[in-house]
Amino acid sequence: MRLRCWTAALTGAVFLVDGLIVSPAKPSATQALDLIEESTIPGQELDLLEKDFLSKKKEKKWNWKEASEESKTEWAIVLKRYVLADMTVYELGRFFSEALSAGADDKIETLEKARVKLARLQSSFEKAVLDQNTSDATAADMQKTIKSNKLTVHEKRLLADEHKREEAGFFAIEVSGQDVLEKANELFAALEASSKAPKKASPSWGSIVAAPVTPSPSSYASLLNATDAEKNATEVVIQNGANNATALRGSKEPTPAMLQEQFEAASRTFHSDLGSFESMKSKAITNLLALTN
Repeated sequence: MRLRCWTAALTGAVFLVDGLIVSPAKPSATQALDLIEESTIPGQELDLLEKDFLSKKKEKKWNWKEASEESKTEWAIVLKRYVLADMTVYELGRFFSEALSAGADDKIETLEKARVKLARLQSSFEKAVLDQNTSDATAADMQKTIKSNKLTVHEKRLLADEHKREEAGFFAIEVSGQDVLEKANELFAALEASSKAPKKASPSWGSIVAAPVTPSPSSYASLLNATDAEKNATEVVIQNGANNATALRGSKEPTPAMLQEQFEAASRTFHSDLGSFESMKSKAITNLLALTN
């Protein structure tokens, strides 16, 4: 009886040992990574994995839906900058008109408001250029031939065509925007100069004692019995002097009123180009939506 109990106990122990002895399974990916890291320089593999992860993270996975949405978003951001600039141009025009007809104190206050708007206008144009650069980089990324880019050749061509239209509209409105900015700066400088009180000139001897009458060169030459050649040379000098005086009178600096007209003309051109840019964007969205559907 005792022999049977010992036999059963030994048999159970054998089965228990067999259950504990398991064939070695293949290590998981995490375990393999741990073994690799432990067998080499500590930290080196982790740095390499982080670099690989970051490089893959930078690669945008493009498909038609994401690419078309991104194209519309980039265009809308650039357009928004110019819409804000157009609103600033309108406010500048109002401040310039008030400054032209305001008194000395009101003029200075109005010009300070115009100065703030002028800085905001320049900032809007600078940000628009940066946003367009981002749009260009995104469009170029969509044309790459990489594994993460699922766009077909046909879809890439359609996106490239729409981006070319965006670039054409951007260059047109950017040129007119820089023109209106230049005219605004010129008008602001003229108004600011006219707002400053002119300095009183100190009295001189010329204002107290009358200047002696100087005979004309022709009469002076006749008094000295000048020759005919000398008389002719004198007449040429007189004629040239008169022409130079006329040229100087005709090349005087433009008045603030003239500069305001130039600013208003540039503003109308900028507003017209903005309308064209908006129309091009609306047409591009319609085209992309039709292709998506």
